[in-house]
Amino acid sequence: MIRFFTILCFLQVVCLLHAQYFQSISSFYMNGQVYNPAYAGSREVFSSSLMYRSQWMGLSGAPKTMNFSFHTPLKRLNLASGFVAFTDQIGVSRLTGLAVNYVYRIRFKEGKRNLAFGLKTGLINFRADLSQLQINDQQDAVFNGVVINQTKFNVGFGLYYYSPHFYVSWSTPIIGSFGYNALQTYDSIVTRAITSYFLMGYVIKLGKDVDFIPSIFFKSIQNDGQVDLNLSFHIMKTLLIGTSIRTTESLVMLIEYQIGPQLRLGYAHDFVTSPLQKATMGTHEITLRYELIKNYNVYSTKFF
Repeated sequence: MIRFFTILCFLQVVCLLHAQYFQSISSFYMNGQVYNPAYAGSREVFSSSLMYRSQWMGLSGAPKTMNFSFHTPLKRLNLASGFVAFTDQIGVSRLTGLAVNYVYRIRFKEGKRNLAFGLKTGLINFRADLSQLQINDQQDAVFNGVVINQTKFNVGFGLYYYSPHFYVSWSTPIIGSFGYNALQTYDSIVTRAITSYFLMGYVIKLGKDVDFIPSIFFKSIQNDGQVDLNLSFHIMKTLLIGTSIRTTESLVMLIEYQIGPQLRLGYAHDFVTSPLQKATMGTHEITLRYELIKNYNVYSTKFF
């Protein structure tokens, strides 16, 4: 039973560290600093975002993610800063974090081309109330009143190069480890899930009011990886429609709409293509972005 208990803890922690960045490409377009601290300031205005994601609908204990963030440039010093708060829940476990992003930018062509270096610092709390688990033996003392609660310092890094028609991003936003020692004597487990992200995209102008945006998104964690191939169309600087193919797992459809100069709404739905499709209705994700601008400009309508 003890061994089963430690394996269960291991799986829950790994799932949580996956869940926070298991989002659609729309999340990067709308709120890239969740993935990459170097994204902060790239909108060239004060920009805030709120995102909610409910993964694997219909599956008990499935991951739910919410994050809030804002960022702003500090033009005189070629600096930028941002803030991110997030919470991930899966089953009886929850991962919560707060972080501040610091960015230094090297600007070329009067700011039209930028190379940004980002640093993230913050705190992450992992909490699991194992007494809430459904078990066969209700008298099993191993689970009675057991609550894992750990808070640790976190640091992350990122690089981001962007121009009006091209961008490339690399980051490691979370470097964290959590562990549990059953009965304080044996069956120790420690997880170290260092996840890296690489994203690259290009804007191809098809006409006066239509832009085609192909991109590739790669996530690596230890000896595993995931690739998203994305195709999007931006119409009249207002409506974005796209699709993503996530290797071995899902097909993602996304839509974004610029409601006004300051407000943009995005929605994405994951259609599961793995064997898990028999147990779930897919995934819903909604993002809202608000920016402090008065009129449309190259930053308020750009896609990344």
